[in-house]
Amino acid sequence: MATIADIERTLDSLAQSMVEGDKRRAEADRALAEYRAKTERALAESRSETERAMKELAVAQKKTESALEKLSAQVGGVNNSIGEIVQMIIIPGVMGNMNDLGHNFTMASAGKEYRNAKKETLTEVDLLLENCQDVMVVEVKTQVSLKWVKKHLTRLNILRKNESITGMVGKTMYAAIAGINFDEDARGLAEDEGMYLIVIKENEDSEDRIDILPPKKAGKW
Repeated sequence: MATIADIERTLDSLAQSMVEGDKRRAEADRALAEYRAKTERALAESRSETERAMKELAVAQKKTESALEKLSAQVGGVNNSIGEIVQMIIIPGVMGNMNDLGHNFTMASAGKEYRNAKKETLTEVDLLLENCQDVMVVEVKTQVSLKWVKKHLTRLNILRKNESITGMVGKTMYAAIAGINFDEDARGLAEDEGMYLIVIKENEDSEDRIDILPPKKAGKW
């Protein structure tokens, strides 16, 4: 039979267990609260980082779009200026001046594009002077560098290699390069290859806006 002392010990043990249980629950609640707080902070930081990244991306996208618009305008402007130079300055005077130097061209065509049977572009020509026997391929640049002279030489070889497509079978091909300014190396290579140099005059009031410098010996392709 349990004595009063036994009952008191049992009650003390139960009370102690309840106190320890309360402590464990409090610790669990505190740990859970800390975990939730950390999780919320992490989510808030993540959202903040995401929002910041999205803002930076939007700014970068606007800058890229602006740069592309400027580049497109610049490229369009360059293309338009070359077309205007060909149409307004070179075409009106170049054929007559070339004929004064011993040629007999009867037709001038601007902006010619040559394609193969697959409709792939072989090359493009800014200005072509021609008659039944001869052609002159003219490249036009505002600033003539060595790179453009080399590209023109490549163009001439493409035209000759594909003469059945370009309509130059049996025709003698001459070359000229026109520009406002010529780099020294570009001028040297063009002269060595026998190209005509067409110098475009700036700020000239006279109708004759070009000077043609013939080579010592005209190259033929």
